[in-house]
Amino acid sequence: MSKRYERMVRDFQLLCESGKALEPDIHAPILIDPQAELTFAVWGDPQIACWSALRSMRFDSACRDIANMQKPLDALILAGDITETGHADEFRMVSEILNTYGESFRHFLCVPGNHDVRLRSYLKQLSVFNEFVRSIPGGIAGDDSRYFHAVRMRGYKFILMGSDRSTFEGAYISPRQLRWVDEQIASENGKPVFVVNHQTLKGLNGLPLTWLGKGDWRGSVGWESDRLRAVFEKHRNVIFLSGHLHYGTSVYAYEDCGAFKSLSVPTVGVVNHGDVTDDAQGYVLSVYKDRIVARARIFGQGKYVDETVPNARIEILIEK
Repeated sequence: MSKRYERMVRDFQLLCESGKALEPDIHAPILIDPQAELTFAVWGDPQIACWSALRSMRFDSACRDIANMQKPLDALILAGDITETGHADEFRMVSEILNTYGESFRHFLCVPGNHDVRLRSYLKQLSVFNEFVRSIPGGIAGDDSRYFHAVRMRGYKFILMGSDRSTFEGAYISPRQLRWVDEQIASENGKPVFVVNHQTLKGLNGLPLTWLGKGDWRGSVGWESDRLRAVFEKHRNVIFLSGHLHYGTSVYAYEDCGAFKSLSVPTVGVVNHGDVTDDAQGYVLSVYKDRIVARARIFGQGKYVDETVPNARIEILIEK
């Protein structure tokens, strides 16, 4: 055990014992509708850092909220930027927290963010990332040659994407990955498919305003954004899930793009911007035969976002 990791654990424990930890309400837990075919939570950007016990505390509080459930989620999904710098000790801290609450979810899915890959050797970091995913109860990782892979849960396909090379802010989506995504969606013949990538597409979810208003592609996938959008537009019932923007529940969180729907989720680690700035936000999605219902939740407090807030509750009808 490294001295850095020992310090991370010590600082986290001291913060939790200080009385400053977020305490989710145990009297209003997430309830799973027995009519739903699939129920999962999706969170953005824990960005656990060697130097920030506060982020670890927020993430732990969100985990405690799902631990209050009477039944486990079908899956917990992290939409990238798991760590601040991609250091093995940061991944280990996330693993330590998640393993404490491993009975709260049946499967664990995860995609890398720019913070997870940008400072280190690409292939070495891919191995570190997959080792982390496999360390979590129910964690499903791809092979050690690429980040992108597909998972099926309760009959629904999840397509997990990731940059094909180290990039600082965006993601490089190679022609190979674009073809693969197209093929994976096409094979479902119109059944809802959930595509998870860290960054959203250019011009969606309030960009560029939700990314400090700078540049028409910044905050998005990047140069391959239009190509990826063209793939989605060939199909129907594609649900695109992303993080990266660190923006709380708002009018920008969800966009109906016709052939596909884009949901950008808030962060459970760093500060959320916008009107709803509460710590540790995300979404709970319930999938039915004819619709998908997404509800924004402040996991750190154990309550749903007030439905007067735009996109606090989203209903997506499944096109037949």
